[in-house]
Amino acid sequence: MKRILFLLVVVAIFFTSCSDWLEEHPKAVAAETFYNTEEEADAAVLAPLAKFRSGFAMSYPGLLECFADYAYGRGSWEANSDYEGLNTQNQTRANMVWASLYKAIRDCNIAISRLPEASGLSETSKAAYLGELRFIRALSYFYLVRSFGSCPLRTEENMADYNLGKSSVDDIYAYIVNDLLYATENGPDKARLVGTPCKNSARSLLAQVYLQLEKYQEAATFAKQVIDSNAYSLVPVSSSRDFEKIFGAGVVNTTEEIFYLKQDNTTKNGWEFVMFCAHPSALINGKPMCGAGGWYGLYTTTENQMIAEWDVKDLRKDYNLLLHDFGLGDNTYLMAKFYDPDALSGSGSGNSNPLIRFPDVLFIYAEAITKATGTPTTDAMEMLNRIHRRAYGYDPNSPSEVDFKLADYGSVDKFMDLLIKEQAYECMNEMKRWFFLCRLGIAKDRIKKIKGIDVAEKHMLFPIPTTEFDYNEALDPSKDQNPGY
Repeated sequence: MKRILFLLVVVAIFFTSCSDWLEEHPKAVAAETFYNTEEEADAAVLAPLAKFRSGFAMSYPGLLECFADYAYGRGSWEANSDYEGLNTQNQTRANMVWASLYKAIRDCNIAISRLPEASGLSETSKAAYLGELRFIRALSYFYLVRSFGSCPLRTEENMADYNLGKSSVDDIYAYIVNDLLYATENGPDKARLVGTPCKNSARSLLAQVYLQLEKYQEAATFAKQVIDSNAYSLVPVSSSRDFEKIFGAGVVNTTEEIFYLKQDNTTKNGWEFVMFCAHPSALINGKPMCGAGGWYGLYTTTENQMIAEWDVKDLRKDYNLLLHDFGLGDNTYLMAKFYDPDALSGSGSGNSNPLIRFPDVLFIYAEAITKATGTPTTDAMEMLNRIHRRAYGYDPNSPSEVDFKLADYGSVDKFMDLLIKEQAYECMNEMKRWFFLCRLGIAKDRIKKIKGIDVAEKHMLFPIPTTEFDYNEALDPSKDQNPGY
């Protein structure tokens, strides 16, 4: 842990000092003497991860959770839950997501272009670092293509070309897959530092991408490799507050962590999203939900169908929801998954952002193998039952009285209905639900069913930032902007 914190300081100092000229001369950051040692290569990997902590870490979870069928936005975020597309204020937030992801891609491209020339690293080490960087680049493009659709595909080969037109969604996905295949073969077997990716991170993300592309057998294969590696397991719980062992601000890592954005509440690198969800007067175990205060921009209600139907014996319900009247009535819940009573004002919270957890891989495998075979399988149901058992405080790996019975979910449709419900309860407030519903093609139907709102077609994509059109002459706003904006 000390090593990663030291390297984060090194990266912050290096990239802050050169931030002005880095914008204009991206190749210049990679001087001949850089990336010649492991610490320098470590810094090259941490640099793009640091970019995720800007617009991505705050704006993206807020935007995506407002879209979820189980939640609502409040204040300036309320318009997101109208599903009419992004208004001006929320377009600015989406612009920040675009900027932070492309900055991460730029950092990856710089390092990918220069690492092969490093004289102080073995070829095996170079390939491992390149695998990490290509994972981060693929992850960045995966978020971009799902949010914005067709967009410029910037690589180490064209990074000097500022004027770059949009690539097709198919081409972007092909590029993502190629990067991830490289990372699955060449990345490190285990994470070198807390918060850096490894081969299983790449396999997990590749399985998700293949699921997005409806390549179900390929998705099942890579997800099963992660499961069979025995590198991960569900953290057992016996009470609702035991989930703090998974999501708490003081947790360094757990047995179900595959790839998280790590945060630190003692510096400026903390996670503001926790404060976004909290209310200044909200208490958990007699302590502030967030020590830095709260904006309570996200909430749900007792009347939301998904919340009303949630079994009170499921420990996740008590952990994820905090009944609190903040002016809209006594039927409102704060989204309480992330809790940091020790967060300091201006520093953000120490909770990590769980981008890929072991339960995500279990869901991917269960869905993929069911759709690949055309019927629910015993193996697929076991994946759901592991998650469900843990939710009720049982041993995830042993049969229990709360197990789902395969005979009750014998068709693909019935099994998927079950999986859709379980995914919501397990992954609540992790900015995964909206993309999950969109991938299945059921987002509009779900929002209509749960909230009674019609989703406008323009709402299915974010607008490409106007600044991109201002400075990228290869794009024409009359032709290249997403519909409705």
